[in-house]
Amino acid sequence: MRGDDRALPDRAAQTLRMAGWTPRRRVDVGEWESGLAPEGFAMHAPARAFLTEFGGLVVPVSGPGRDSARIGVRLDPLLCLGQKGWFDSLSGPTAGQLYPLGEEHDGHASLAMDADGTIHLLFNDQVKRIGPGLTGLGRLLEGEEASAGQ
Repeated sequence: MRGDDRALPDRAAQTLRMAGWTPRRRVDVGEWESGLAPEGFAMHAPARAFLTEFGGLVVPVSGPGRDSARIGVRLDPLLCLGQKGWFDSLSGPTAGQLYPLGEEHDGHASLAMDADGTIHLLFNDQVKRIGPGLTGLGRLLEGEEASAGQ
């Protein structure tokens, strides 16, 4: 389902469990999908799978991480209501295929997933590739930078 077999780092898994996640967690994504569809967002299969497992979680981490500061998340796509024009203005290989996942915990950047299942951090006109699904979420929570080519 995840398209990513990498295990979460222990600290990230523990943090997610404290936020209410379990490996078999399933939530209904219908409200997010119907709420964003009028703006022109179309939920693709990777976003649906990711949000089914992780959607609705609020994970307030901060502090030093492996390579940079740890980034907490609020995985609620409706936090991106009204941002379709901005999403569409972003250029690069992901242009037009990003689906909102929510925001980094303090609301300074948006989180989105492309049609290949890769999480991206969006800030102003920048799109930073974090990594595929579970790996990307773990990288945010651990403050881990993606290696070259990942």
